[in-house]
Amino acid sequence: MAEDMLVEEVCEKVEERIISRGGLPAFPCNISQNAEAAHYSASPGDSRRIQRGAIVKLDIGVHVDGYIADTAVTVNFNPSLEDMVSANRAILSDALKSIRREAALGNVGEVVDMEASRRGYRPIANLAGHQLDQYVLHAGVSVPNDRERTDGSFKLDTAYAIEPFLVAKAARGWVINGPPGNIYRLVSRKRIKDKELASAAEFIWQSYKSLPFSSRWFAKAYAGEKAAGILQSLLKERIAMTYPVLTTVDGALVSQFEHTVLVGANETLVTTL
Repeated sequence: MAEDMLVEEVCEKVEERIISRGGLPAFPCNISQNAEAAHYSASPGDSRRIQRGAIVKLDIGVHVDGYIADTAVTVNFNPSLEDMVSANRAILSDALKSIRREAALGNVGEVVDMEASRRGYRPIANLAGHQLDQYVLHAGVSVPNDRERTDGSFKLDTAYAIEPFLVAKAARGWVINGPPGNIYRLVSRKRIKDKELASAAEFIWQSYKSLPFSSRWFAKAYAGEKAAGILQSLLKERIAMTYPVLTTVDGALVSQFEHTVLVGANETLVTTL
């Protein structure tokens, strides 16, 4: 990745690399810049580029037979933010050490919150890690990034994505929904009278199951120039959903690092190192 590169080019190269190594993308490559925390991926023919001086979150997922590894790094082109990036990387490492069988989920939030404050930063409170199941990216259990009370514990033979996001300490540490980020997911398999939509929905299910997919993938593999119209119709019928870009409420610049762990009886394995 480099400044001025097309975002679409980065996404395509990352996804091609995943496939060349025997996996499949578990979701479209996310390239979120500056105040964007997550959920921007290139659309077909996207003219957007990596901005000069940007702080870029590269979030990728890989699956094999639906079993997912989810990871993210920050690629920083702004020297003034290098301390925040280094702190974020170290905080993730500290958080991973707190994870073991039956340990409280809230332990991660306590570590992230305490270490972020100690280093002069703040975590984004309404973004959290999450449990991973087969073909399910967000499996209903959240792993907090702050000290908010959270019930539950880490379970044996279960995978979790741990992903602290940092902003400056003076920032609010909160994200809101922005515009759609060109990422979709099938949410219903109800019968559809329209044959074209029914065929498209069946293709999506057979190709991606319930995992997020890209408008680029759908256009290239199935619908061509009709892709945007079909996707809009699927949204209107509530057969599919789209993910909004998540942006900081106050425009604060964001960093992120993420690893996936598998909790074992005697150790916690980091699967994305």
